[in-house]
Parts: sequence; C-alpha cells; structure tokens
Amino acid sequence: MSLIPLTNKKLKKIVCVYQLDYINGKSPGLGDFLRGCFYVMQLSKLLNLEFDIDFSNHPMSKYIESHQDKNCSINYNNLEFVKGLNRPPHLWYDPNIFMNPYFANEIVNKLNNYKNSDTFSLLSNAFPINYNFLDEGRNFVKSKLTPNKFMQDYIDLTFNELQLEKNTYATIHIRTGDQYLTKTRNISLNYLNQIITQIYKIVVPNKKYLIISDSNDVKQYFNLKPKFYVVIREIEHLGGEAIKLQGNKTNGVMNTLLDFYLMSYSNAIFSMTSYGHVSGFSHYCSIIYKIPFKIIDN
Repeated sequence: MSLIPLTNKKLKKIVCVYQLDYINGKSPGLGDFLRGCFYVMQLSKLLNLEFDIDFSNHPMSKYIESHQDKNCSINYNNLEFVKGLNRPPHLWYDPNIFMNPYFANEIVNKLNNYKNSDTFSLLSNAFPINYNFLDEGRNFVKSKLTPNKFMQDYIDLTFNELQLEKNTYATIHIRTGDQYLTKTRNISLNYLNQIITQIYKIVVPNKKYLIISDSNDVKQYFNLKPKFYVVIREIEHLGGEAIKLQGNKTNGVMNTLLDFYLMSYSNAIFSMTSYGHVSGFSHYCSIIYKIPFKIIDN
C-alpha cells in the first residue's frame, strides 16, 4: 500500500498547532508535539505542501517570538488531534525510513476532503518517518522556538545566578512521571535512591552537570552537591492533558521553557525516564539543537 495522491489543488499548507484543547481531546507535552511536527513536516514535503508551526494559542506564546502568519486564518475552536504514532513503539528510533501508509493516508484523506481554506491545521504526536534530520528542518523548528527578549533575559539571569557558562556542561534530564509534576504523589525514598545510584554511574570528574527534572525532590537532593547545577522553581506540564494553570499565572510555563532552553545550551544530554519510552522533552531538544543524546537506564 502506498501514499494516495493529494487531489485537493486548493490546499497549499499544513500547520501544526499547539494549544491546550482540541475537538477530540487535549494536547500532550511539548516533546510529543515537537516529535509530531517533524512527522508532519516530512509528510508535507512528500505531498509538496508548505509547512508551519503555530504556538500563538498556547500559554507559552507569552515567552517566544511571534511568527504567526498574518495571512493564515485558523479556527482554533475546531482543530483535531489526529491520533496515531506512525511507528510501532519498539521502532521509536529505528534509523530506517518507516511510514505507516494507513496513518499517512488517513491524513491525506482529511486534506483531500478539506474545502474551508488553503491551509489545514492539526495536532500530531507521530514519530518521524525519517531520522536523518536535515539542518533546514531543525533550524525551522528552532526559529519557531526563539525566546523573546523577556525570556532571553530570564535565561541570561539564570546563567548568572548559577555561575554557569553556555555550552560548558551536560544536562541530566530526570523524568519521574506526571504524578510527581502535578503533585498528586510524593516520590518514595526507594525511587529517589535508585535515581541517585544511576546518576553517579555516569558522571565523570571535572565535568559540570545541570540537573533538570519534573520532581523538585530530585532537584533538592542534587542542589549544592559538587559538580551539579540545579534550578529549583515551579514548573508546569505544557500539554492540556495535565497543565494546572491557575488564572493567568504562567510562571510554571515560563520555568518549564527555561529548563528547555538551558538544556539547549548543553554539550550533551542524558535522559532518565520512568516511562517505557524516551522523554520527548529532552530527546527533541537534542535533535533540534544537534546535541549528543544518551538514555540512562532507570
């Protein structure tokens, strides 16, 4: 089975939109969204369509440069989360090209039947077709994540507070689970000790390590320990499925983006996760900014 032809001659562009709510569900985390952007970008290229990313209807838009196409009309109240992963979970990082034709053709059918405008908008969290990422694609996604002046000043201030210079450290990203991020559960001493043991297996003398985590308990342990650098601030899950925004308070969103940007200036990324799959938050940061990436067994 192959990719069916695109017959909608009016259609010019596909836009991946990140917001909290869709007509059939809520958004996943930022890493999953960025993963889906690479899938849709690659599919768009196969279909000879333009591609774009839109953060303008998400709370994180307050902290990034605005790149919204003023000529692009998007009905944010009528967007679909097109669910499907393209690859089986065990092939999440298989270097070979992989395209599930059933899932791809589901999207093409939606494109062919879409008559509202020349731009089709959606959410996807699918795994990419091809992991041979081109600099053109990386740089495009990076441009959409450019911090605005307020956010850049906050990043620079944090570097000064940490007494840490860009590109002189590795980042260790410890993903304990949404239950700890949303504070529905406290981390156990046994689990904390397990994390500590694994971390000390990979650190080497005379190297600096930035610790970022969804658990402040983990960060508290490494705070003030030699060679470790820690920022302890309230963070927030960026997906609509778990975000806990209260009114207009978005400091948690700002601090989660801070973690992402601090990680983007590291010279290596180590990722530990309690889930059976890699963390998209750190993995796609490594892909976008071309940073060596390694998974730590948990």
